[in-house]
Amino acid sequence: MGAISRFFAAAVFVLAPLPLGSLDLAWICFWNFLLVCSLLTADLSAVSRRNAMLLIPLAVVIATVGVMVALQMWSSPAAQSAAVWELPRQFFGVALPERLSVTARGPWLAFGSVLLLSLAFTRAVILASEASAARSLLRILAWAGCLYALYGILAELIAPDMILFRQKEAYLGFVTGTFVNRNTAATFFGTCALLFLVPLLRTMHRQEGGPAEQPGWRSRLDQILSAPVALGAGFAICTIALAMTGSRAGLLLSVGAFVLAIILYLMPLELGRSRKWLVLGGSAAAGLVLLQLVGGIVADRIVEHGLIDPQRLTAYQASLEIIADHGLLGVGLGNFEAVFPANRPASLGSLGIWDRAHSTPLEIAVELGIPAFAIIALACLWYFYHLFTGSLRRKRDRYIPVIGASVAVLGVAHSCIDFSLQIPGYGVFFAAVVGCGLAQSLPSQMRKERGKSVQVELN
Repeated sequence: MGAISRFFAAAVFVLAPLPLGSLDLAWICFWNFLLVCSLLTADLSAVSRRNAMLLIPLAVVIATVGVMVALQMWSSPAAQSAAVWELPRQFFGVALPERLSVTARGPWLAFGSVLLLSLAFTRAVILASEASAARSLLRILAWAGCLYALYGILAELIAPDMILFRQKEAYLGFVTGTFVNRNTAATFFGTCALLFLVPLLRTMHRQEGGPAEQPGWRSRLDQILSAPVALGAGFAICTIALAMTGSRAGLLLSVGAFVLAIILYLMPLELGRSRKWLVLGGSAAAGLVLLQLVGGIVADRIVEHGLIDPQRLTAYQASLEIIADHGLLGVGLGNFEAVFPANRPASLGSLGIWDRAHSTPLEIAVELGIPAFAIIALACLWYFYHLFTGSLRRKRDRYIPVIGASVAVLGVAHSCIDFSLQIPGYGVFFAAVVGCGLAQSLPSQMRKERGKSVQVELN
């Protein structure tokens, strides 16, 4: 059963980006079902008490979101009903229920995406509690991402007006891979590039000695896929696909994450103060060179459109006004699209459909209120702390938390100015990588705590 459980988990992590980012509710339900099956049959023997404690903040977040959804759907005369309902009440005499949520099913449907990311994160932490499983999972995710990037490049060259078997309606002339939005695709390809970059650094300066490889075709395949030439090729393919998306924020933040990963990996090494400063300067220079090599399309867009989108800033200001009016309990999970038109500024004009806030933190605050947003932000900061401390303090397999930390920074930073984490296909992939890094952020003796206690009881 353990092998089947791991197969289900890996299948969800790898295949979630495939069906156009898994935006359809049917795919969200299907991936949730597979992850629940995987969790119910998971092997928990490698999970220590400290690993299990890593999931406590996530449980608090899920409980908070669940309570908020229940309050938003609760019909009561004392409820502060949405202001958008005043028009049908006053002018048409329509009897509407007194509840916070504008939509009747929106919060519960939106909770499915929250549950999906939480299940993916939980399964990744459990699966990656064993170092060998974590290494295998990251290798699978890296090469799956490389295949997605290769498909995106070839599709743009051969059939630029198609996404899989459907007509491409937007972002013609740019790579989107299996995603509809090029900004999400850029963040995804940047994440995949990090999965190759950090192991490549590890092969160039292997400080950690691993166990001797056992003979067999799997070991030979692992050696081939972990060779510097293979890792360099994978990084190049993902970076080329990243550049071909034409995403300004996607490329700039990805290159910044590359530099961060290099610094996190090299800083703990015994280099001396002068060499560490050389590392910092060299990493920044390498990032600038990479931008010059692959950032031509993005540079042209920055020159033409600028670095900051004024319409997006206007939408952010409107979102802040909604938060000021509904700061305690929000407008309802998944209700941004229904509420924003009533608060849409005239300066945005009539073009464009703002179904998202283009800033995940802002959208969370709009839909769930400030207290729930604060709890979610504190949980994220707690996880960032563990990822960064693991990246700097661990000795063996330190590259795994380095990947987790750099991918977490890239995904969260991009979601502050867009909605990449709200796309289930990328969100599941992101949760798997970060969960894997978090599971390996603890020292080895802490992760082996359960095994020692079991041995003591048996003796």
